[in-house]
Amino acid sequence: MKEKVFLAAGVLCLAYYGVCGIYGNFKISVLWIWLLTGLGFVAAGLGLYHGVWTAAPAAARAAVRVLAVLFLCVFLLVEAAVISGLSAKGEPDLDYLVVLGAAVKGTEPGEALRLRIKAAARYLEANPRTVAIVSGGRGTGEEITEAECMERELLRLGIPPERIVQENRSRSTAENIRFSYELMSGQTARVGVLSNNFHIFRAVAIARKQGNHPVCGIAAPYSGVLLPHYMVREFMTLVVDKLRGNL
Repeated sequence: MKEKVFLAAGVLCLAYYGVCGIYGNFKISVLWIWLLTGLGFVAAGLGLYHGVWTAAPAAARAAVRVLAVLFLCVFLLVEAAVISGLSAKGEPDLDYLVVLGAAVKGTEPGEALRLRIKAAARYLEANPRTVAIVSGGRGTGEEITEAECMERELLRLGIPPERIVQENRSRSTAENIRFSYELMSGQTARVGVLSNNFHIFRAVAIARKQGNHPVCGIAAPYSGVLLPHYMVREFMTLVVDKLRGNL
């Protein structure tokens, strides 16, 4: 029975890898995790079926069980934290709204960035005192910086140019925050960090680590086939940011 569970989990992971790959032309970052996990589950299922597991020393099996339980507990705790940011609505009348960059396709915003821009426009329309800092440099395959793309779209949506400041050097979330802080006046400005829902917990945690500003998160909605991948990816990026001292 156990081997069937592992084999089924492996097949599901491999199928999800294929679906996401086709959807994103196999260019989605860290997509390999589903391929690796699927192959791991399949290998575990075949190992159980052929008696490899029962032939292993009892101490080794006990160690694997303990490590698996510990990993699962940590993973679930981190994912619970990620879920806590999915519906963040922020606060009204913030001094600054830092809009985090995402992929630009040529000169047009990708899906994730388009949703961030729309959420930023809605907030800025409702809070006319808030200044937006659009944050993001130029990545691979991008003809303009993410900051320029966001400014163009916000102007098109009716946000006045004097309410938009570009931060166009950053290449990571930590740099988004650090370089955006350098553009702010006042040491305790009230700051909102806007990103897609799956990204909010990590973005806000980094922002609070890097400065003394009161910070809140504002989640742009994101749903669809890639959401599970992005939420799992957040587990990995949270671990990496913790190791780098960003959290």
